[in-house]
Amino acid sequence: MTQTAKEVEDMEKFMTVLMEVKVSLAEQNGKLDNLLDMKDKINETYDIAKGAYNRAKENEKDIEVLSKKLSLSANKEDVERIVKQRENTFKNLPSWLALAISIAVFLLTYLAN
Repeated sequence: MTQTAKEVEDMEKFMTVLMEVKVSLAEQNGKLDNLLDMKDKINETYDIAKGAYNRAKENEKDIEVLSKKLSLSANKEDVERIVKQRENTFKNLPSWLALAISIAVFLLTYLAN
């Protein structure tokens, strides 16, 4: 083989390696672009997750406040019991008034004599 043929062959190998490097760099650039595009999406996802976390914390506080208010309010049985007590009071009120009037009349009659 002549010196020129050897140099041409070496140059072809060098150009092949150089072309492979160029292709590899292009692929790396594509991957880097994809990563940079993903960075924006990741930041957006992070912001959404942070907002959801903050909202969840607010909801927990609201639930705690509502639970306290609910524990202080009367339940159905308490309301029914109070209503029955009032109904009984209004049912028995005429009887108690009649008794009070009778006692008053008796005392007035007794004290008048």
